[in-house]
Amino acid sequence: MATLRKGEMARRVANEMEGKSLAEGEAALNAVLKSIQKALSEGDRVVLTGFGSFELRDVKARKVRPIRGGHAGDLIEVPAHKRVGFSAGADLSKAAQG
Repeated sequence: MATLRKGEMARRVANEMEGKSLAEGEAALNAVLKSIQKALSEGDRVVLTGFGSFELRDVKARKVRPIRGGHAGDLIEVPAHKRVGFSAGADLSKAAQG
């Protein structure tokens, strides 16, 4: 299994756009990613039908025991924060299963 990085994804986007350059593919990919990032930063949920949805989720404060470092074994506090959650859509789920 290979790792698909942003440059290769931009190349694939350009190929899907038939006849577009790598720079145009990269610009299209960047525009989509920036739009998703902006929507999430404004608190919006992003739904790409068939692909999936992105949303901000609240994570409660909790105490954890690190297994490495100078505080190994001690309880440390992880403050409450937000994280991006992703739920796969039906089409993506089917594609991932083979």
